Amino acid sequence: MPTDLPTASARAALTAEVRRLSGALRDAQRALAALGGAWLPGLHLVLETAGRRALLPSAQVAEVVRMVALAPLPGAPAHVLGTFSWRGVPVVVADLAAAAGARADLDLDARVVILAGAPALGLAVERVAGTVDGPSLYEGDPAEAAPEGWRGSPLLAGLCVDGGEVLPLLDPSPLRAALAAP
Repeated sequence: MPTDLPTASARAALTAEVRRLSGALRDAQRALAALGGAWLPGLHLVLETAGRRALLPSAQVAEVVRMVALAPLPGAPAHVLGTFSWRGVPVVVADLAAAAGARADLDLDARVVILAGAPALGLAVERVAGTVDGPSLYEGDPAEAAPEGWRGSPLLAGLCVDGGEVLPLLDPSPLRAALAAP
């Protein structure tokens, strides 16, 4: 039997380190977004759902897949669509529109944006419209400029501007925290 396979404790330690680093990156991006007046480094996905567009840092994304059949998750919140197995890992899929208080008509062309980290979480969106590299941070009052439907959302980490359009910068950690809660 090979001895170079990772042990359970080594895997757990690395998983904890990935969570810590992901959190640090998310916190730094949130702090940069709060400062405004410059640009936010890195590539960001442009997500579209229920007529709303938003940015998600690609560093938080493991993969984007087509919508698949989902198994129901009894007792889950209304925004949770169900679960499926991705690369041998169970993924809970949340409807991004429903989590933001809207209603989307997801069809077979919908996508699931699987987030990096644990527990495994996927965001169901109508489509991934493209990417933005280094979006400009919004310089005005975010309370006034937040697009309709995103105002007051716990998923809103800040605002960016792309092509004259104010786009919310998403932080899906509240959804993941709700999944991890007992």
